[in-house]
Amino acid sequence: MTKKQKVLKAQKPVFADPLIAIKARFQRLHALRAEIARLKGLYKEHDTVMQELMPMFIQVQADKFIIAREITLGTEKYRFTPYFYDAKDGLKAKVWKSSAFEVGTIE
Repeated sequence: MTKKQKVLKAQKPVFADPLIAIKARFQRLHALRAEIARLKGLYKEHDTVMQELMPMFIQVQADKFIIAREITLGTEKYRFTPYFYDAKDGLKAKVWKSSAFEVGTIE
């Protein structure tokens, strides 16, 4: 065998699957769905805690709602950021957030 024949024999053609990238996306999608399903319990707990805390920020009277943007408990301050109101723009149409509780956030 000559050198050239040895080199050609050693180099076998490699065939790449053109669908590898797409298959990887589907695998990632399945992994994400499994992770989301695993976290659904946390979303339910988050909603429950938010419902318990909302009366501290929003008071309902016969003819109006009073929203406290910030409350102080001891030395700590907590802020409520509503998604339906912006100080610059006023009332806003519904804004979809990537959150289980879409009224606002408490920080």
